[in-house]
Amino acid sequence: PGDLSAWRASFSSGSMTFTGPRARGWLKYKVRETAEGVTSAVTGPLAGPRTLLLGRYDAADRLAYVGRTTTLPRAAGAAVAALLTPAAPGHPWTG
Repeated sequence: PGDLSAWRASFSSGSMTFTGPRARGWLKYKVRETAEGVTSAVTGPLAGPRTLLLGRYDAADRLAYVGRTTTLPRAAGAAVAALLTPAAPGHPWTG
């Protein structure tokens, strides 16, 4: 309400602050985006991977790297290992 020309907004790190006449404070909000991906590679042995490298297929149907997990605890690595299979010949991320 009133004249908003005196208000200034600054955005950084998912937080927003407003300063203006008789007002100063923080409004915080969290943003969460999710998307499906595939486990495309692992670091460490297949029997006990340390991290999972994640990929998504782009518009040209190419597998693109999008990120990795944090280091897996040993129990989680063992559980994931039971679901993994070696890459087929021609996997784009061999090496």
